[in-house]
Amino acid sequence: MLIAPVILGIGCSIAENKAEQKPNIIYILADDLGYGDLSCLGQETLYTPNIDKLAKEGMIFTQHYAGSPVCGPSRAVLMTGQHTGHAIIRGNKAFQGIGVAPLEPQIVTLPEALKNNTSYTTAMCGRWHLGGELSDQTPYHRGFDYHFGKLSSDYGNRFGVMIDTLWDETGNHIPYQSYSKLQVEPMYENGKLFNLSEVEMAMRPINMDELVTDKAVRYIETDRKYPFFLYIAYSLVHAPMEYHKKYPVSNTDWPEEERAFASMLTALDDYVGKILKALDDAGLTDNTIVIFSSDNGAHSEQHDYRFFNSSGKFKEYKRSFHEGGFREPLIVRWPGVVDAGSHSDHISAFWDIMPTLCDIAGAPVPEQSDGISFLPGIKGEKQTEHEYLYWEFNEDIYKKKGNYKQAVRLDDWKGIYYINDDIFELYNLKEDISEENNIAEEYPDIVEKIREIMKEAHTPNERFPLLKEERAMN
Repeated sequence: MLIAPVILGIGCSIAENKAEQKPNIIYILADDLGYGDLSCLGQETLYTPNIDKLAKEGMIFTQHYAGSPVCGPSRAVLMTGQHTGHAIIRGNKAFQGIGVAPLEPQIVTLPEALKNNTSYTTAMCGRWHLGGELSDQTPYHRGFDYHFGKLSSDYGNRFGVMIDTLWDETGNHIPYQSYSKLQVEPMYENGKLFNLSEVEMAMRPINMDELVTDKAVRYIETDRKYPFFLYIAYSLVHAPMEYHKKYPVSNTDWPEEERAFASMLTALDDYVGKILKALDDAGLTDNTIVIFSSDNGAHSEQHDYRFFNSSGKFKEYKRSFHEGGFREPLIVRWPGVVDAGSHSDHISAFWDIMPTLCDIAGAPVPEQSDGISFLPGIKGEKQTEHEYLYWEFNEDIYKKKGNYKQAVRLDDWKGIYYINDDIFELYNLKEDISEENNIAEEYPDIVEKIREIMKEAHTPNERFPLLKEERAMN
């Protein structure tokens, strides 16, 4: 099914101008933000004016999916253009002496792809989670000309965005021996531990996402070269729940953890607003594409995702293969190209970002990519559709590993297979968006077709065995 073309209200001169000059690209990724957390998508209690403004000036994709229902593999899909049946990282896993599962050198990353045969420069500010400080797969190793943000290590992280303890009284970053004992992930800039300047000393106590925003704004204002790709990966609104005093919540009747969540969401929205203002101030808005999304569905850690209806009309939350686990907001603003206030029901996913951005940049799409460019759709042209979308994962919604499952989106059909229990669920999302009625027994032909897709889309991975026979060999 092809989406209806959008008729663009622009003149030929503007279109010709855009063709001559490659646009800057900014991709903003929130962490654990639910589809229902944004007021432009139905949130009735909390307000996200800056993200709403972005939506009003751009296009909302109403059927967009994350790469996975959890952080690490979802970001791997975003950076490699491969769905989790092919990706090297398919779950959250740590290796002794290394930390989180890293990418591998033979896999082309998004910034590397964008720089192939183009003049694009690349920068990243924020959370990577695809190779820590003890690996050779950090952003600075994997295609970003500039990198600022936290890197994982060989221990669990116990901190959120309030990370002032990483620096001593003079602003020098404390050494590994100290931060590993505290179990707080270190902050790096271009391959080195980051020490605070006089400017950053004045910002103490340090809030990581505030600092990430400040670095991104500085890059836009002074450090960028044309054209550029800037990836901003926030840690908000991921647990722990940390009340932001700079973003007070007036309602004192809410539970403490929900007041903290509300302040965190308000902070995230304000940070997005600062990025947009920086573009305005630098005169870059008209030639910059801004994309906003989240790495997976709403979380229910240290707060209740139901309190603010963070999943909206969708079922469950992070780690689930029901829609609430990975149906995500996707907003694309491109002045003069994308119609303001428009919507698209094109079915898309994180693995489409690589071919789309390569298409925009004029770079060849790596052969490894499973994605389809949605550039034609946002330009109002004939859009190719996916035959299907596929995912696999090894946890349940309670973080318990060993609960292996697969999911497929096939037109309006959605199939979920729980491998250990040999249970198959089938839903018609057009008629049952909340996935309340399992109709697998009524449509055996659709079930069989989806089972065949699951076999076709999955390739074995020694790091993340999925099928029973694969696990038996490990």
